[in-house]
Amino acid sequence: MKEQALYREGGISGASGLTDADSISGASGLTDADSISVAAGLIDADRMRTAGGPACPDTKWNTIYFGGGTPTYLDEDILEGIIAGVTRAPGGMSGTWEQECTGLPVPTAPEFTVEANPGTLTGSKLLALRRAGCDRLSVGAQSFDDRRLTWLGRSHKAKDFRRAWSMARAAGFTNMNLDLMYGLPDQSPEHWGETLITALSFQPEHISLYQLSIEDGTPLAALAACGQKCAADEEICRRQYLLAHEVLTDAGYRHYEISNYAKPGFESRHNTHYWRNGLYLGLGAGAAGHLPGVRYTNKADLEEYLSVLEGGALPVAEWEETDGRTALAEEMMLAFRLREGVEKVPFQERHGMTVERKYGEALEKLLRAGLLIDDGERVYPSLEGWLSYNGWITDFF
Repeated sequence: MKEQALYREGGISGASGLTDADSISGASGLTDADSISVAAGLIDADRMRTAGGPACPDTKWNTIYFGGGTPTYLDEDILEGIIAGVTRAPGGMSGTWEQECTGLPVPTAPEFTVEANPGTLTGSKLLALRRAGCDRLSVGAQSFDDRRLTWLGRSHKAKDFRRAWSMARAAGFTNMNLDLMYGLPDQSPEHWGETLITALSFQPEHISLYQLSIEDGTPLAALAACGQKCAADEEICRRQYLLAHEVLTDAGYRHYEISNYAKPGFESRHNTHYWRNGLYLGLGAGAAGHLPGVRYTNKADLEEYLSVLEGGALPVAEWEETDGRTALAEEMMLAFRLREGVEKVPFQERHGMTVERKYGEALEKLLRAGLLIDDGERVYPSLEGWLSYNGWITDFF
């Protein structure tokens, strides 16, 4: 099962930001502290009201996700400044949000995630994140083998991860995600099993697994172009995926999304909202957002992004108005990433028809093949369905 996430230095995910008309995602991935500081002052939801774009939903933010790169490259004062620029919360906040804010309205207990590179975390940065209200940390381990980390171009070593994880626990983080990568060229299923056991020893609340996918323009793409094997074959990847499911579910984790596992109650609220096709506001260079009837992506070049924003316009690179057919296809594509799948009654209430009437032929074929399961209340993917997801999801487009 090939993931859509593509490998980049500093993280697996691309742009992220404020999600939900009840959530916010923010893009990062920048290492120039001065540029980030300037951008922080300009990233303001009021621009969505005044620059000719759709109105920013007048609701409270349920989740905030600061990632799309490595925010923890930044010094703690800049990190706190960026967060304050988004929330406009008066005074310091120790793990919970103030009820009233002068900027974006934030409830008392949102999920606020920050992506982190193990090699850039310090005790002072972690405490600064806690003061700013961050209650969830996503740490990109990728591997516990220094040789593989070097091959991937990662800047940290296995010892850096162990130190960072320990410091985060000491700083009070009780909701932490650990990212791992599989499908590496010399990574046997046996070694992958050892990696999973090591990951469990850290007792993470959440684990994300990504199959290596090589993006054009990266050093790995250049190696592949020269004939070097840069990824495992599909059968090895399949065995690794199935092994992860067995090991992690036996350890008590719920395989609640195609690539994600969580202890009960620790599923990512932010990402689950995204997978349920919810609305979200993407702020920052390269961030993507979903507003009523519109999906958009901001300009990725920081200088261009800032120039347009300073001129009072929206720094949007792509703006796609979605019709009903497109929106429904996106809903199905995202829903089948989740174990919960498509709930029949809510689907009928939203669309005025049953899911069987709309997609009868496709459903019948996939149910017969054992790729989907119908329990009477919902239709959801089997494990085999997830493994071949990219091959059948287009049946709903």
